[in-house]
Amino acid sequence: MSDFDFSSIEPYNSQEVPKAIARLAHNSMFARLVKTMNPKADASSLMALMECITTCDELQYMVMRPLVYQIVLRSATSFTYDGLENLDRGKSYLFVSNHRDITLDAGLLDVALISNGYKTPEIGFGNNLMKNDFIIDLFRLNKMFTIIRDGSRREFYNNSVFLSNYIHHVLFEKKSSVWIAQRNGRTKNGDDRTDQGLLKMFSMAGTGDFEADFKSLQIVPVAISYEYEPCDIMKSVSEYLSSTGLYEKSAHEDLLSIMTGISQQKGDIHLHFCNPISPDEVAQCASLVKNERYAALAGVIDKHIHNGYKLHKTNYIAADLLREETRYDDFYTTAQMEKFIEFAEHSMMKGPSQAARESVMDYFLTIYANPVYNKEKL
Repeated sequence: MSDFDFSSIEPYNSQEVPKAIARLAHNSMFARLVKTMNPKADASSLMALMECITTCDELQYMVMRPLVYQIVLRSATSFTYDGLENLDRGKSYLFVSNHRDITLDAGLLDVALISNGYKTPEIGFGNNLMKNDFIIDLFRLNKMFTIIRDGSRREFYNNSVFLSNYIHHVLFEKKSSVWIAQRNGRTKNGDDRTDQGLLKMFSMAGTGDFEADFKSLQIVPVAISYEYEPCDIMKSVSEYLSSTGLYEKSAHEDLLSIMTGISQQKGDIHLHFCNPISPDEVAQCASLVKNERYAALAGVIDKHIHNGYKLHKTNYIAADLLREETRYDDFYTTAQMEKFIEFAEHSMMKGPSQAARESVMDYFLTIYANPVYNKEKL
C-alpha cells in the first residue's frame, strides 16, 4: 500500500459520490451545460435519474455516455474507432494520448471503452481547469484526478513524485487504467510529440530499473484525429501571439475552449488504440544511456501515434496548400479544396486583425498539415 494520501486529487470514492451527485444535480451551471450538449434533454428526468446513481461508473454509463453521443450527433459527421482488439479486458493500461480537445478526447475514449465492455480509466487533468466547486464535482465524478502543474521548481519536483506514485497506485493497487495526455496541454500546431519529462515522471515511483519499470506500465499510445480541429482558430491566434511575445492566457480561456470544442463542427472523428509498447521496444530503449532512453521511448510512442493517426482530406489539402503543390490531390477533389479554403478564410474573420491574417493563416494550415508531414517521416 502507498504511504501517500491521495484524497485531495483522486476521483470521488463511494462515500463521496452521493453528496457530489446531489450538488451537481441541483447546480444551474450543470443544467446549462447539459442543454448545451443536448438541447432536447429533459432536465427534470435527468435530475431524477442522477438521484439513483451511486458510483462514478454509473454516472459515466447512464449520463455522460448519452451526452457525449449527443455531442457527436450534433457536431460530427461520424465517430469511429479501432484497435480495441489490442487490449485485454482483464489488464490495466497506461493510455498515453495525443491531445486535441480539452474534454472530448478522453470523453470519446470512455464511450468507446464503455460501449465494448471495457472499464474506463482514471483521467489526468491539470489543476488549471479546476476553477470552481462545480467543475471539481463534475470532473471528479467522471473519474478524473488532478495534476498539479504550478509552484516552484522544488514544488514541481515533489508534485511529480506524488503524481508518479498515484499513477502506480491506480495501475497496480486499484487495478484500474489511466489516461494522460502525452504533453502538458493540447497540441496547438498539429505536431503531436511526447514530453520526455512525462516519461521521467512515470519512472519516479518505479524500482529504478528502466526496462522492468516501463514493461510493467503497459503503455498504450492513443491517436485521436478530427477532420476539423476543435478550436482551430483559437489555437492559431495563440500560436501567432506566442511567436510575437504578446500571448497572455485569459482567465476564461479554458472554459471557452471547452464550450467551443463541444459545439464546433468537427466532421469525421477517429480514435485509434495502438498496440501496447512491446517488451522488445522497451528493451531497445533501455540499452541506451540514461538521457537517451527517455528520448527513444518518447520517439517510440510518437511513432505509434503518428502511424495510428487517421488523415482526413483537410489534412491533405492543408499540406498541399502550404507547400504550393498537388502531391496529395488524389485524396481530395477541387471542390473539396475550395470548400476548405472558404472555411479557412471564414475562420480568419473570427480571429486576427487584417494585418495578422496571413501569418495566422499559416499557423491555421500548419495544424492540419503537420499530421501529414509526420506520416511522411515514418
